[in-house]
Amino acid sequence: MKYKENINIVLYIFVVFILSSCIFLLYFKDKWLAIILVSCFFIYLILKRKIDLFIILTLFFLIPIINNIFYYNINLSNLEEVRIISLTNYGGTGEIKGRKFYLSGEFNDLKLGDKILANIELNKDINIEKGIIGEVKVDNYEKLKGDIRSKVYRLREDIFNNIKEKLGSRRAALITSMAFGYTEFLDREDTSNMKNLGVLHAVSVSGLHMVLIYSLLKKICGDKMAPIVAIVYVIFTGCATSTLRSYIMLLCLSLAVPFRRSYNPLSGLSLAGIIIILYKPYSIFEIGFQLSFLSTLGIILFNKKINKYLYKLPKSIREGTSISLSSQVFTFPFLILYFREFSLGFLLGNLILMPFINAIVILGNIMALTFNIKIIFNYLAFICYYFTVVLDLVSEKLIYILPKILYLNEIIAISYIILLITFYFYKKGYKNIIYFNLTIFVYAYFIFYSPFPKIEYYKDGVMSISFKGERSVVAIKDGVDLDKYKIISFAEKEYEDFKKVIINDKFEIEKINKDILIKSKYKTYLIQLSKKKNNYNYDIIDCKYSNYFKIIILDERILVFN
Repeated sequence: MKYKENINIVLYIFVVFILSSCIFLLYFKDKWLAIILVSCFFIYLILKRKIDLFIILTLFFLIPIINNIFYYNINLSNLEEVRIISLTNYGGTGEIKGRKFYLSGEFNDLKLGDKILANIELNKDINIEKGIIGEVKVDNYEKLKGDIRSKVYRLREDIFNNIKEKLGSRRAALITSMAFGYTEFLDREDTSNMKNLGVLHAVSVSGLHMVLIYSLLKKICGDKMAPIVAIVYVIFTGCATSTLRSYIMLLCLSLAVPFRRSYNPLSGLSLAGIIIILYKPYSIFEIGFQLSFLSTLGIILFNKKINKYLYKLPKSIREGTSISLSSQVFTFPFLILYFREFSLGFLLGNLILMPFINAIVILGNIMALTFNIKIIFNYLAFICYYFTVVLDLVSEKLIYILPKILYLNEIIAISYIILLITFYFYKKGYKNIIYFNLTIFVYAYFIFYSPFPKIEYYKDGVMSISFKGERSVVAIKDGVDLDKYKIISFAEKEYEDFKKVIINDKFEIEKINKDILIKSKYKTYLIQLSKKKNNYNYDIIDCKYSNYFKIIILDERILVFN
């Protein structure tokens, strides 16, 4: 009984860490709503007469708050060391003292992972969901000597270039992206095909990669050395959230036997979440964190049950099917909310393609280890070539026979979540929860009728406008797929050349260069999408780094949801 309580405490702490991080974000948007929500949670604990748990969880609730305050409150000098973590035409993203900043300036001679000593000017503009402190303008800089982290980036680049010389750029990108998440040169068509086949997770380092490599290391190095050597792979792949999560869970599993403890995957998952949130306070808002933990939770809770229902199938098909289906139980609505699309061929894609992908993952990592032994490296590259050829042939056939990717509106995701919540509490004995499903109709009313003017922006360069049953989509950029967004937004009209839209003779939505102007009789707002500075004398809503946002226009104000 004591063991079970300990597991529950770890799970409770993880839930409290999630709640605390969300409250910290919400506090910046609506202080009183944040206070009400956290009060309801702790009042519930008191009413349940869990005083000991109340005291413990109150202390743990404060830890992420303090951690976030420490992360976002930092003083910088005019001269700082900056790590380059992404590059674009207009700047990039960097790390200073372990914090993330947007960078502006010219970085033509720099590569990912490089470290510079720069004269900087900070414009503090906190974005909690992305862990961004603000924007740093770099006037001039001096490139510093490479450290371990930058050498890891260069090693991955060197491996890519060596494979490229032998197999070409495309196959080199496929092998290195699947093997250790080096996606910088991955072809858009390959990414699209992987998405259509439901195996996009294979080209970014996931828990699957960690399990494969860890299993291989156990056979080569033994149980004691495998956890130590595996941490090198975690660093080599860039410490992706899913890899860290998987490593921590595997480490808990390995330590359970020598410490004479039973391993519970739910407590291992919770502990991994606690450590990652402490390491990166903003990680909970990243899609990688959410999908990794939700898919693992689905596997923990439903994999064995689905496996039993499929007992008549051959073992390999049964296990592959149960893992694929169970991993989708909780990730399905989030995939729709983030991407507005879902692959109907994910099951066949995973069953048929993953054996080839797993082989490439293992061979690619052995190639990294034998990088300086050219005979072995070239031989492995030769084998990988034929695996990619087979992968191409099979993928081509699957794309031809499988249904096309399905475009879905957020109402599908919200309805699915409401049904899941209803089912859970109904099974717990709360029969009246069945009426909770009525909220689907309320939500659908606001989606289809939209009593207030509503604007939704999508990163592809499309904007949907809806008001009192009238819905339309407009193209902000050239060459966008308006048909896709007509399906997603249930739009009846489309405008390829958008300049100005008038809503109910009260509101005007106008395009100014790359930005959007919203005019009402009370106020004018500028939705900034461009990266350049502007001199407009309006209230500016900075959305230049947003992939998606929703705006609801009220009479005297507008509400923005990212």
